[in-house]
Amino acid sequence: MMNEPKNVLEVHQSYSKHLEAIYDSKTVKNILNETSSMLFRFLWAGLESEIHLGSKKMTAAQVKSAKNFMKMQPVNKLLTARLTLEKGLEKLGASKNSRNTYGRRLEQLLIWSEQQLWWPDNQSEGAKPENKYCPRIRKENGKISTSRLTERNSIHLTYKLQPREISSALEADLRNFKEYLTSSEWPGRLTDPISDSSASTYLQHIRLMLGWFHHYQGIPLEELNLNLLIPKITSESLRDLTLSQKREFWSTQKLTVDTWICSYFKFLREKMKSFSPATKKFKINALSAVYKFIYYEEVYCLEDYENIPLAKVITYHSRNIYEEIEEWSHQKRSVVSPDQIWPETLPGKTALTTVRQQILEPLRQECRFKYDNWHTREGNTIAMSFQRYLIWSFLADMPARRQEEYRSIQISLCCPILRPTDVPADGLYHPLPPDEVRLGNYNGSPQDNYLYKTYIYKGKPYANGVWVLNIQKYKTVKTYGSQSIAIRNRQFSDGTCLYDYIERYLYGWWMSGIGASQFVYDWWLPDHVGQQGQWVTAGRASFSPGDACYIGNRTKSDGWPWGYFFIKPVVGLPYNSSNFKDLVAVAAHRLTGKKLTPHTLRYIWATWAFQVGLTNQQKESLAYAMGHDIKMLSEMYDKCTPDEKRRPIEEAIDEILFKTLEKEQQPVSSTDDVEELANELKNLSEADRQQLLQMLTE
Repeated sequence: MMNEPKNVLEVHQSYSKHLEAIYDSKTVKNILNETSSMLFRFLWAGLESEIHLGSKKMTAAQVKSAKNFMKMQPVNKLLTARLTLEKGLEKLGASKNSRNTYGRRLEQLLIWSEQQLWWPDNQSEGAKPENKYCPRIRKENGKISTSRLTERNSIHLTYKLQPREISSALEADLRNFKEYLTSSEWPGRLTDPISDSSASTYLQHIRLMLGWFHHYQGIPLEELNLNLLIPKITSESLRDLTLSQKREFWSTQKLTVDTWICSYFKFLREKMKSFSPATKKFKINALSAVYKFIYYEEVYCLEDYENIPLAKVITYHSRNIYEEIEEWSHQKRSVVSPDQIWPETLPGKTALTTVRQQILEPLRQECRFKYDNWHTREGNTIAMSFQRYLIWSFLADMPARRQEEYRSIQISLCCPILRPTDVPADGLYHPLPPDEVRLGNYNGSPQDNYLYKTYIYKGKPYANGVWVLNIQKYKTVKTYGSQSIAIRNRQFSDGTCLYDYIERYLYGWWMSGIGASQFVYDWWLPDHVGQQGQWVTAGRASFSPGDACYIGNRTKSDGWPWGYFFIKPVVGLPYNSSNFKDLVAVAAHRLTGKKLTPHTLRYIWATWAFQVGLTNQQKESLAYAMGHDIKMLSEMYDKCTPDEKRRPIEEAIDEILFKTLEKEQQPVSSTDDVEELANELKNLSEADRQQLLQMLTE
């Protein structure tokens, strides 16, 4: 965090650091040149009546005098800066274009300044302790476990086959099956390889089905195998049978498979209280993959699979499931009520801005290290607050991507290279490893996701560096390719920036002048070097990280060690899907009483796109940023609550129609009302305009 400025010159210096943190060097140079001219020429002329600068370029001596003058001006001089600038522009005979340019630069400086704690108007309430201390951790919404989302009214039954229950033979079967699904080449396989995550999903459902066979059908553990799900019948075993016998044999086999599938689906419905067709879809998709694996040696083209009679059982159930899914979609049915996982939108706000106001900002404030002057928080608790906030920032500050991408973000743990020339001597550097040492696909391209910090990004230099997400592994990477996402270093009202939270989470948080046992700081932050203080948290290191890996077969002496950016406290290992979802949902429930999940945030972003009337080009850009296409964006929007869909048009009707009618009833009318109505109608999205017209003509 930047030190509090004592005069106008120091405000300019702090503002310069802020701009350098969020823009490339070329853009910063242009903005600062115009801002400096505004301050040290025109504002100086407005403040100092005795100065006469003329129309020529200022000399070095004049610039020095202007800076010395601004060093003597207290910050509260900026409270009247607009009038002062007007006076200076008038005095120096500035053109209309110059007035617009320098007026705009002053506005940008003042908007930023007014958000800072040191701004004079922000000091009127004393020290504003709410901007210094961690707010009370809200718990009035109770435990999340008491807020049930589904119709299940009993403890969830765990019937999945546990690792200790899997025999060595079955383990070999499952491992072979996964290699068949994911290997870049597999002799005889007619389908394309799938991702590790998709294969893991299939295996999860297979272990559930095998667990059902063992725990509820009494099949001994040693008899569990993939052929129990889909029996393998070879052409050799049917060679000596007559046509009639073959038909009878296949009829028996189909009935056996159909019977257990029906029994299992009944178990899901009656015992597990699982009614969603989506659940059955996962099961049947896994069975289809097993079927293709079992019979891959018996077919020569994809059409041959359909000629094997057992395919008819899978096809029958698959067709019924998809018809049921379509029926649920038409009826807007859902196992979980949308109201339970959708925020209660604030009046005049979108769901996205509501989430940012009710969840994201409180989580950011919870990162502070003290409750009050006497109570300091535990270091690992602060680190957990940083992590929780950063996860939500990735979901609500940027277009929300799939949670797997955030869970799998890696970061270099050291720099086994010479310091690049573009990295400042005291600059914090986290390199992106070269492709040849990253986790890769069979074709040599990277297959991992990294967070790294650089000082030159896409050919543009950044004085203070920029943090970048390099996304090479995600569900639709074959369609959209790798993506590089520069994280904007947004600044907040208390003077902190987003990068402060990233770096305090990664390396810990040093505070000067506190602690009973203080010592001298000698690390990378120049503002702290030589000062007495202590670390209030060790950040990620306080979670006992146990995830360090060395890429390839390299040793610790020459490798590129990496770890996961987000790791579970105490455990020190990466999150799985369930843990990550719970981390997000618990924070949302604690603050709002709603169980928002990472996937819900993707729906909220899609809804925002339609509510604020983004153009088709902007929607396509948003869809790309989220890792899918505009068709999927529309489908996600369709998942928001009915009330959320109606709310914008109802607010527009109240604001435009009824308030306009009230104005028309007033004695004095004006064309201004009509123009105002026309402008407001123009700002509505096309969908909202059509809905308004329909309601008015009914």
